[in-house]
Amino acid sequence: LQPASPSRKWMVTTLACDAKRGWKFDFSFYAAAKEQQHTRKVYFAQSHKPPFHGRVCAAPPGCLLSSSPDGPTKGFFYVPSEKVPKARLSATFGFNPCVNTGCGKPAVRPLVDTGAMVFVVFGIIGINRTRQVDNHVIGDPGSVVYDSSFDLFKEIGHLCRLCKAIAGNSELVKPGGAQCLPSGYSTSSFLQMLHPECKELPEPNLLPGQLSHGAVGVKEGRVQWISMAFESTTYKGKSSFQTYSDYLRWESFLQQQLQTFPEGSALRRGFQTCEHWKQIFMEIIGVQSALYGLALSLLICVAAVAVFTTHVLLLLPVLLSILGIVCLVVTIMYWSGWEMGAVEAISLSILVGSSVDYCVHLVEGYLLAGENLPPHQAEDAHSQRQWRTLEAVRHVGVAIVSSALTTVIATVPLFFCIIAPFAKFGKIVALNTGVSILYTLTVSTALLGIMAPGSFTRTRTSFLKALGAVLLAGALGLAACLVLLRSGYKIPLPAGASL
Repeated sequence: LQPASPSRKWMVTTLACDAKRGWKFDFSFYAAAKEQQHTRKVYFAQSHKPPFHGRVCAAPPGCLLSSSPDGPTKGFFYVPSEKVPKARLSATFGFNPCVNTGCGKPAVRPLVDTGAMVFVVFGIIGINRTRQVDNHVIGDPGSVVYDSSFDLFKEIGHLCRLCKAIAGNSELVKPGGAQCLPSGYSTSSFLQMLHPECKELPEPNLLPGQLSHGAVGVKEGRVQWISMAFESTTYKGKSSFQTYSDYLRWESFLQQQLQTFPEGSALRRGFQTCEHWKQIFMEIIGVQSALYGLALSLLICVAAVAVFTTHVLLLLPVLLSILGIVCLVVTIMYWSGWEMGAVEAISLSILVGSSVDYCVHLVEGYLLAGENLPPHQAEDAHSQRQWRTLEAVRHVGVAIVSSALTTVIATVPLFFCIIAPFAKFGKIVALNTGVSILYTLTVSTALLGIMAPGSFTRTRTSFLKALGAVLLAGALGLAACLVLLRSGYKIPLPAGASL
């Protein structure tokens, strides 16, 4: 109907309804003037004078009426489509926030605890741990040493400028992640009036009721220290070695900013700290210590086996067996989804020592078999190796298999421990023992039969030669380290320091 019409209702003439076709005289439907989701376009035509009747059809040709004295009313509207199943639309369906007026800025996503929270602290020099507390299971946490020259009101301009600089670094801080001032504290209300730099501090994106992580320490009416918090772009799920690069970027950027402060300013002694940094340092030190322990154990093991076997072709099968066992055990740990923790790091350092036992016993049996070599086997080196290898397996095979079984059985009760490190340690020892005995009876035996010296027997002369070679190798390694240190190269240590 036209807007000026007094009636706002649709009217349908009963003359056009045919009961034979299943049409009803009274019906209702939803209609819309504009196209909506899951709708179809329907045309209508009305006339107020007979013989013209109002029509509703799906296409314009059936709804074209000739002109009548008062003229027809024609148009179209949209009704729900019958082909689409009825679905319950959401309450915000079709909502347009930009009707008539311009759109404002969308709401900023509030901060959630997915990134590391980095604190930039001023007014604290360090921790005093010189006081000794005896007969206590918990060590002395120490006492805080405050910076007596720190004056908040004197340095407020530099602090606000630093807050803006760190918040503006999108590589380090998330948008809206700068929390320079504490929430609900009297200092927050008047700090912005003390210096022009503090008038437009970045506002943090916080959830309703969430407080800022920024804090100040007040004693006897004086601000002793202040801590500004920043939501770092560092994701907590990253590996420790990847996160360490983020720590270096934070440290480098902060030191650059602190160097811009005037000489003698207390802000130059500021520092950044984060709870997540402590976790990654512990993991990095643990992994590095495990690798150092693994390498040191391997060196000691090679030196001991070299002196024991007194022949390089007997040392080589043992060395290849140890490396194969360690790599296979680490691969199984990786396939099992185990992460490198404290128990895994300690276990890696003892894998070499527990892996060398069985193959060294097999080599000992090979050496003992050479003392009883039959005369008819002394002509061919290949026959000598095969006979000595088989004799070694017969002589010590039962003993090393029994030893491995008793070790595995002894670790089975550890599997059911409630304390997780004990259970994990038992599984690692059992896994390493099983892989070691299997590797010894297959790969080590084959290596002895292929490359071991056929007619070699251990003598005092060979022992002295092996001992001299080990001492010479140790001296050359020590000399190489001294040369590197003299040339300025720093050798890293497991604890994070360097020589």
